[in-house]
Order: sequence, then structure tokens, then C-alpha cells
Amino acid sequence: MKKICFIILSLLICGCSSTDKEEEKKTVYKDGTYTSTAQGYGGNFEVQTTLKDDKLVDVIVKEHNETPSIGGVAIEQIITKMKEKNTYDVDTISGATKTSQGMISAVEDSMKNAKNEMK
Repeated sequence: MKKICFIILSLLICGCSSTDKEEEKKTVYKDGTYTSTAQGYGGNFEVQTTLKDDKLVDVIVKEHNETPSIGGVAIEQIITKMKEKNTYDVDTISGATKTSQGMISAVEDSMKNAKNEMK
């Protein structure tokens, strides 16, 4: 009886396993670099968001007119937080709210554009 149970259990386990070919890796985001525009305190600036394997790999801010000691510092802090948490959904930086909100909005826009279509 134990042998029969063992054989049946073994067949069930083998029948339920999948091969690498059968199961494709499903990702939330398409890999690539996406560009959006942020509205900061000093005006608009371009933000490039790079995604790879569902990870927020990099955020690069092109030329901007933010105050270096306030908005410039906030940009770097926001980028660090986003990369650490792998999301655009981070807190704004006190004293640079408009810059922070612009950055968050731009990266959110890029990540929404990078989303894979779910069927």
C-alpha cells in the first residue's frame, strides 16, 4: 500500500512540474529607457527613466533650472529613494516640494508607459 501511495504521489509531483520552455518569465515592465518631462520650481526639465528586469535601474535628470542647493539636492535624494524602493511612490523632499512632485510625476509617467499589456 505504501508503495502504491508513493508511486501515485511521485506521478502527481512530476505531472505538476513545468519546464523552462513552458513557463515564460512574465514581467511587469518592458526593458528600456523612457523619457518624460517634469515641472519643477524653475520650469520644465527632462527625466530619463531606465528599467530592466522590473527594476528601476536609473533616473537621469537632464539640464534643469532648479536652485542647486535646494532643488538640485532634492533631485538627487528623490532618485536615491526611488532606486532603493524600486518605485516612483516616494515622499517629497521638504523645501523642494514642487521639484519633488515633478520628479515623481515624470518617473510615474515613464513607468506607466513601460507597463506590459496584461492579457
